Amino acid sequence: MQIIIDMVRKSSISPFFFFVAFLVLMQGCKKEDPETLYMSGTLTFDLPRYSYPGETFLLEASGITSPRPDSVTYTFQGAHFIPDSVVANSVQITVPDSLGSFTLSLTAAAEGYAKSVTSRTTTVIHRIFSVMIEGFQATPDSIADPRDGRVYYYKRYGDLEWFVQNLNFSGAGITYSNTPALGNMMGGLYTWNQAVSGEDAPAHPPHSSEGAGAGPQGVCPPGWTIPTADDWAHLASSVQGTAMGFLDPWDGLGEVFSVDAKVNGQKLWKYHPDNEKTNTTGWNALPAGYAVLGGESFSGNGQTSFWWSSTADGNQGYYRLIHYAVNRFSCATADKSAVYASVRCVRKVNDNPLAD
Repeated sequence: MQIIIDMVRKSSISPFFFFVAFLVLMQGCKKEDPETLYMSGTLTFDLPRYSYPGETFLLEASGITSPRPDSVTYTFQGAHFIPDSVVANSVQITVPDSLGSFTLSLTAAAEGYAKSVTSRTTTVIHRIFSVMIEGFQATPDSIADPRDGRVYYYKRYGDLEWFVQNLNFSGAGITYSNTPALGNMMGGLYTWNQAVSGEDAPAHPPHSSEGAGAGPQGVCPPGWTIPTADDWAHLASSVQGTAMGFLDPWDGLGEVFSVDAKVNGQKLWKYHPDNEKTNTTGWNALPAGYAVLGGESFSGNGQTSFWWSSTADGNQGYYRLIHYAVNRFSCATADKSAVYASVRCVRKVNDNPLAD
């Protein structure tokens, strides 16, 4: 430094020139910062979208492929969770015991690497169905399934009684996103084979029957059946006041069968002005979605719902569907073993071998 000052005094060259030279010299002497590295892979963990108050889940951090697993530190953090902060790659987490939506974050850190952060939100809902679903029209009549104790409300339409909520039988099928709380809310999802046979993997599912109330019991409780084509037509005719065929498009009936329900103040159906979801029938249709690819891929929750009939054509089973943006209650077919859809159970009036 003194040498540069002396050079400035003895030289006619501008002091500014030497000042710039000094800065360049000092910059060159600085130690270069190490290059920031970024982790490979996508950090993730599974926290159900819906849960019950105080429910506990085993969570595991995964997805980081580089650096080595033993050099990565994982931290779970979330207000109101128990624990609310923990350093571990696998942990038992208890969700809050109050209703609402809560977010849990996960941070992966390793020396020399930029941190990776992700988060998941769970909505804590009430365990009792009729309390959980705001806007649901409960009826004076209900049954308890003797197989698993679950309670279902039902209502009379013409000469038939229908469930006014989706079946959630624990002995077959799956729940949306494999989330039990969603099963309690929206009901289970079943392939046509499961629905009409009552088994998870039937070798020879029974053929459907024709006529009102003449379908197979399938996954329904004793005394109840999977609706036939005639059952569905009878339902529409009873509501519309005129004869309706099973394969008819049922224009205008989508919105009168759908309930504009809420959970924790949040609407379940996506909004569209072409389907106002008036639920004047009290059938309480909810947007349960569906599953494909062996129950590994889920879609449509909040937007649509399918309900099986016991009627089939070759390897295709018939179902009815409601979409949030369409006012009709449509009819379509799907592969009997590939698509998972909802089930409503039906029976003839006074055809009740069990006491309710």
